[in-house]
Amino acid sequence: MRNVFDQYEQPENRLTHALLTTLDQDRTLLIPFLHWLGISDTPKLRALRITEQQVPGLLQLIDDTIEAKGLPDAAVFDDESWAVLFESKVQARIGLGQVDRHRRTATRHGFDEPWMVPISVDAMTSALPERTIAKQWQELYSWFNCRSPKSLWVKQFVDYMQVYERKQLLNNYDIRGTITVFDGLRFDADNPFTYREGKRLIRLLGDSLQGRSDLKSIDVDPKGDRRPAITGRGTEGVWDFLPLKVARGKPFTAYPHLTIGINRSRATAAVTVPNGVKGGFRKKLSAGGFEEFLTLMATLEKRLRSVVKRSVGAKPMIYITQRHFRSQNSPAEVDARLEADLRTAFNSHVGIRHQPQWLEAIYNILVKKRSNIQFGVEVQFRYTCPRIQSPEAASLFAESWIALKPLIDFVV
Repeated sequence: MRNVFDQYEQPENRLTHALLTTLDQDRTLLIPFLHWLGISDTPKLRALRITEQQVPGLLQLIDDTIEAKGLPDAAVFDDESWAVLFESKVQARIGLGQVDRHRRTATRHGFDEPWMVPISVDAMTSALPERTIAKQWQELYSWFNCRSPKSLWVKQFVDYMQVYERKQLLNNYDIRGTITVFDGLRFDADNPFTYREGKRLIRLLGDSLQGRSDLKSIDVDPKGDRRPAITGRGTEGVWDFLPLKVARGKPFTAYPHLTIGINRSRATAAVTVPNGVKGGFRKKLSAGGFEEFLTLMATLEKRLRSVVKRSVGAKPMIYITQRHFRSQNSPAEVDARLEADLRTAFNSHVGIRHQPQWLEAIYNILVKKRSNIQFGVEVQFRYTCPRIQSPEAASLFAESWIALKPLIDFVV
């Protein structure tokens, strides 16, 4: 069944229609929404009218497949001379010239000082004229998301924004960024992992992490390229990475990087050491011997304890994987994988048996490898953890990587 909000051909117009339909159907939201925008001189609620794709007060139906110059995407107005005009984009930037055309059109029809509200994915950096308020779709998503438990229409709108984003990403519709914000990994029996939702969430999580100020301590590149496309349809999960500054302009497979993993059973925050890593990693391991490797792992385990303690069911893991690829674009074929809880190497944890031979086996394979071996240390998070189900999940990922800084320093 077609969604009640999908009444236009152009995806951008659908999003605007969803917003205005929500405000029209739940009128208790309209004045608070206008006040949140920063519009203080609003008339009484009963005087306000809502329209789309036409000049306020004029009945002029527009085919949305045809560009209508000078017409706002939507408007809220009264029968006197007060109006708010909306212009929205998800593909292109909004120019002040376009906003000014809408203002002139409204003025010609008796709305002397209309408010202008451009809504886009990007923040507008130009100086804005008076009575012009720029907003980003992410800000709208957050405002409505806080109110979704109280209104069926708001919940539908918030859900629609998530579905809209999933569909556009899947269909390669060129959204400039994201229109929703990361608010947790909420997979469970009633809401199981899907490729579409995993792809949406990993992009949001990566965006929220890459610009964090606390990750400057491990030299994350805030403007570095991540994966150009999140693939994984038909597989168990999706992954992305944050590059370090040392790898700027170079293949990410030649340097350690911070990996984000989301799959059917868990989420992972890892420091990945690729097979082709530069810097003499294998020689350093061999020169220091197993005892130095064990000391490094002990340091990592201790630094990760606070993260593991804060997330119910979290585990600090070390792993190695041998893989090959049938073709350049094919998914990896896993030939072997060995992983172990870091706590098995240190006789200091109740309920976890001491078995340091797991780490010894991993060390021996790394220094004597004859194949493509990827190595990493990661924290595995369960979706049942309340913090993972909330925006705080991003902080758990960041804290995990910061705790793993000694490994990054050793490799680099």
